[in-house]
Amino acid sequence: MERQSEVLAGCEAVWSAGWIAVSGAIDAASAPVLGQRMRALVGPGQLDVDCRSVTFLDVAGLRMLAEVGATAHAVGATVCLQCSPAVTEMLTLCGVRELPGVALKHGSHDSPGSRQ
Repeated sequence: MERQSEVLAGCEAVWSAGWIAVSGAIDAASAPVLGQRMRALVGPGQLDVDCRSVTFLDVAGLRMLAEVGATAHAVGATVCLQCSPAVTEMLTLCGVRELPGVALKHGSHDSPGSRQ
């Protein structure tokens, strides 16, 4: 799959087979389309989601991540989510320690979204 990108309301997504990198704000305006992109990338194995450049995550974004995780879980896959401080803060504020189908990575310097 060729590398693709899209500018959504308040955020940008760059993706290819097996990974997606998101920057900016994941909110009610961007979450529905971003969720569609992520669910389309879920397949056997692991989907790397690099959110280290996400500056804002609201409840709509959190719900979208949970739905993508549920999609992955249903097919035996895992979403490996690299969290930015903003994502970690929202998860903490909402008391979310885990999401089915999602492996949360806080503060990691690995860069799954940097694949080319």
